[in-house]
Amino acid sequence: MTIKLTYWSIRGLGEPIRHLLRYQNEEWEDNALPPTRESYREYVLQRDQDDLPFGNLPFLQDGDKKISQSITIMRYLGRKFGLCPDDPKELVLCEIVEQEIYDLRNRLTAACYDPYKGMGPFPGSEVGVFDHEYLRGSFLRRATERVAKFDKILTKTFLLGDSPVYVDFLLFEYLDQIRDFLPEAFEGFTNVQGYLGRFKELPNLKTWFESEEYKRGNYINAPHAVWNGKD
Repeated sequence: MTIKLTYWSIRGLGEPIRHLLRYQNEEWEDNALPPTRESYREYVLQRDQDDLPFGNLPFLQDGDKKISQSITIMRYLGRKFGLCPDDPKELVLCEIVEQEIYDLRNRLTAACYDPYKGMGPFPGSEVGVFDHEYLRGSFLRRATERVAKFDKILTKTFLLGDSPVYVDFLLFEYLDQIRDFLPEAFEGFTNVQGYLGRFKELPNLKTWFESEEYKRGNYINAPHAVWNGKD
């Protein structure tokens, strides 16, 4: 049965999963929901099904398995396709990097989405103040520090060696998103820059990165974000 990924039609948390599936060249369906009220209603219907107890997006269906939470999906696909290391020390490193880059990506989200803004039927705050430029500056300091640390460990072709493991798909995508937002945080870090370039040369992914669809660009965050990566 074809693997089916359901997520919004943005890069966000779904793109690392898409990269991994493209790399595997498996038959899969990208159920990309446009960020509209109609799609939200469709999502709610799927979310509230009994066999998906924590119905967040993204979620993955693989046969009779339904899996939510983006990191859980990445780990599941890593095991399914042999992209998890067997060595316990290497696995620990993967999990550390997984959490570090996910933390950094969450800081990007915090700097780009106004939590006080009303959305649809949900009213906004009358007293909350969102300061995007302040948050961007704070994130820049943190990102520069962490990119320097990534630069020290990315001394091989990929994180562990000549072939990617599941966390490389997370690491590439979230570093790439952050680089779009804070290009100055990456200046001088040649190992990170080389790593990002090598990832785009991977079999099957090279075709994607050279495609017209990719070159047209896509939203990193939802269109209503203060910074969405496209507009």
